[in-house]
Amino acid sequence: MSFKTEARLVGYASGNYGKHLVFTGADVTYLYLLTDLFGLPGSVAGLLMLVALAGDLVFDLLAALLVIRMRRAGKGYRWLILAGVIPGAVGFALLYGLPALGVERIWMVAAALLLFRGAYALVDVPHNALMARMTVDSRARGRVSGYRLFFSTASSLTVASLLTPVVQHAVAARTLEVLALTGVGAALLFVVTLAFSALASGRDEEAETVRTAPVQGSGEGGGEGDGIVVPVRDGLVLGMALLALITGFAVPTFQRMLLYLGAYVFDRPEMVGSLLIAVTIGQFVGVLFWTSLTGRHDKSRLLSAGHVLCAVSLALFGLCMASPVLLLACAVLIGMAFTCVFMLPWGLLADTVDFVAWRHGRRYETGLFAFYLVIVKASGAAANVAIGSCLGALGYVAGAEQTAAVRIGIVVLGLGVPIAGNLAAIVMLRRFDIGHTRHARLLTALAGGRKRLQQAGRQQAVGSEQSVRRRLVPGRSRSPGCGPGWRGLAAKA
Repeated sequence: MSFKTEARLVGYASGNYGKHLVFTGADVTYLYLLTDLFGLPGSVAGLLMLVALAGDLVFDLLAALLVIRMRRAGKGYRWLILAGVIPGAVGFALLYGLPALGVERIWMVAAALLLFRGAYALVDVPHNALMARMTVDSRARGRVSGYRLFFSTASSLTVASLLTPVVQHAVAARTLEVLALTGVGAALLFVVTLAFSALASGRDEEAETVRTAPVQGSGEGGGEGDGIVVPVRDGLVLGMALLALITGFAVPTFQRMLLYLGAYVFDRPEMVGSLLIAVTIGQFVGVLFWTSLTGRHDKSRLLSAGHVLCAVSLALFGLCMASPVLLLACAVLIGMAFTCVFMLPWGLLADTVDFVAWRHGRRYETGLFAFYLVIVKASGAAANVAIGSCLGALGYVAGAEQTAAVRIGIVVLGLGVPIAGNLAAIVMLRRFDIGHTRHARLLTALAGGRKRLQQAGRQQAVGSEQSVRRRLVPGRSRSPGCGPGWRGLAAKA
């Protein structure tokens, strides 16, 4: 692949930096703002964040419907990203500017939070769906997945090292202007990176072509294009749904429970920050490692290997809690495994779009990406609810000496649930046979099917034109050697 093409893929992936900055930044810091700056009770603040997460599910589906409608009107993904980036930036800046504006009413805060989530979905859905259009090569899609995660990880470092400390200091010192300027600065980065991503990704090929004729003889979906109601009974779609559930619910539970593990299980709460940094370092290393393998190995097999590494490293983490050095080493391995687990499903999803188009005669591009996003976000919200419910049922008391049942529950949630998800993914991926070779054959079949359909369409058009010409040109008399007249043409027709 040429340097220009690779630079185009990297340019597209850079948009993940801006997206991750504002979305993760809001998730990490805004609950703290609601409790420590606005003075809301923890239950009310948690409810507001839960409402925002529920709003995400609706906004993603509405954004997908809008994207499909706009593409039918000739507006490609790049145009939609550029059109939505300003509202998304304004929504994020408003979140951090509300205190400086003197806004304290809960309904106004909730409205601003929902405004940001809705505007963000208008950018997130087309940017993710654009991945399927950046390249049709299965190997290249694996690299794009790695580039995307690299920029997301870099954004996580920015949130941890800059955004979060600035917000904490601004809240402690009550410097509301600094808080507002921080929001504006992050919003500007969001605009710059997403605009660069849209412009650097090149022309949105076939952006106006959303009507896909059937490529099989099934007769399904003739002439129909993208849709929000995806074929959930399809095995590949169900497989992607399971991967989304594991990616959103099971695997991230380790990070959600790390504070509890450090404080109540291996009794080193001061190590949690170092462990998170070690996980991030492992992710950077993992991007280089897994991306280098995507050209030689199928993404489904690499993803299975990543889940194996994740399960092994989590088990080792549980066995090495007595040694801080070994815990840090295990955290690096966990970060490397997380890279594979979080990055490769996106490449598989882009390939799934092609396979589903072959099977059903419709290219559910935007619909499948929105479907995957909704499950990831919904399962993440469900994980938070499940963790809180389990801890409450076990008798967890914050800051107190925990019972043996609570400590065992923390270990099961932090290590057992992710490992169970890893094992489920490994079993499922053994049947997820959409490797590089099979995908290349599929592209050849799709191209041949489209070519035959185009030829048939041209032949039909030519035949229709000739028929019209014969009807419009009067025939001569029925003398020898002359063609039939009007009545003869009508009889033949």
